[in-house]
Amino acid sequence: MTTTPAAANSTPSSYSWLPSTPPVVANVAVNLALQQIGQAQSQLQQQTWGSGNIAAGLVSIVPQVLLSQAALALNTWGTAITPAQSLYARTSGVPIVHELAGVGLLGALLLPTLATTALNSTGLFLPLVGALEGGGITPVQNAVSTAALNSRVYALVPVTMRSTTEPIVYITINGGPSTPVLVDTGSSGLVVTMASVGDAAPLGAPTGTVTSGYSGGLSYTATTYTTTVNLGNGIVSGPTNVNIVDSQDAAAALAFFHQLGGASGVLGIGANAAGPGPQGLPTTALPGDLSQGVFLYQSLFLGIAGVMVFGPNPLPSRTPVSGAPDAYLNVKINNNSPTTVGAIIDSGGVYGTILSSMIGGAGSVPVGTRISVYTPDGVLLYSYTVTSQNRPTVITSGLINTGYAPYQHGPVYLDYTTPDGQGATHFDYA
Repeated sequence: MTTTPAAANSTPSSYSWLPSTPPVVANVAVNLALQQIGQAQSQLQQQTWGSGNIAAGLVSIVPQVLLSQAALALNTWGTAITPAQSLYARTSGVPIVHELAGVGLLGALLLPTLATTALNSTGLFLPLVGALEGGGITPVQNAVSTAALNSRVYALVPVTMRSTTEPIVYITINGGPSTPVLVDTGSSGLVVTMASVGDAAPLGAPTGTVTSGYSGGLSYTATTYTTTVNLGNGIVSGPTNVNIVDSQDAAAALAFFHQLGGASGVLGIGANAAGPGPQGLPTTALPGDLSQGVFLYQSLFLGIAGVMVFGPNPLPSRTPVSGAPDAYLNVKINNNSPTTVGAIIDSGGVYGTILSSMIGGAGSVPVGTRISVYTPDGVLLYSYTVTSQNRPTVITSGLINTGYAPYQHGPVYLDYTTPDGQGATHFDYA
């Protein structure tokens, strides 16, 4: 789904909604976790055996073993993940061998979770060490708890496909009710009504106001607040900005959202979309390396359900496109020559749009038309045949919209770590 200002512009947006201070950088948190584990091991040694406290030293053996296991898991992940992804890519299309490579890749992907589990378990033993040691264990506990957050590399939530084209996840805002929201790569920022916001902590003073809208007919004013967002499965953001639709527009906004597969809001995860904001996406405010990007495989389970994974790309990239979601693509209609166009790679774009000039000035796309989409340098991303159900809407100008088609054809990853802040869209090996 796009914001209304984007419709008239045929040039992809160059605005970045990603944080700039600090920017999103790959694997920084994991390296910090390893440093903090080392600090915890050293401090624990000094506070127990190093001080001559044999009883505390004996009790500290289990935490030290767990800390070593956590460090080993993270170091093994760092050395194993790239070869495992490479093997998975090389064996694509080879029956059985590819599945076995997938098992190996899954094992590598689980290693950071094992590290986090070991660190959380360490935290359970440290109070007992502290009781015997005399109370100086707090620095160790702080290092371990921070390392546990920084060791989070991947986190997964289920995605439900509603009305065929609408990916829905459930979130809570400031401890509020579980709220279905549309996962929308075509916009940036979380937009909800006050009915979806809890009162676990005072919202505080607003940080801004905005007047915006979505293609499809919604215009609204909203107020920006800073709060926390729980994306499910214990994936809780730090302080992040949320646009709450003002009361006079709330009923219209909810009615519009409900048309989107029964949603009550929009979770825009695009890096360089036209809007609507606010600045700072909830998906870039997650702990550890979870803020590096978002992986969306919405067709994983027979096209009716899928997964969203936060963190580095869990699968090998088949080919990237600069920009997420706004990018340049080559589009080929039937056997005609490809046309380079500005496009929105949009999970919330329903069946998408196409320029009338690309279909000979026609007002609708004929059933049976073959649409093939490529990278600017000619790599085929996906193709499909138009039916009476999935035909894109014809527009006369502006950015075309891919609709949900690329996300239904296979896994796609939005990378937030690009130096230009525009993001990148990776089409992954399945």
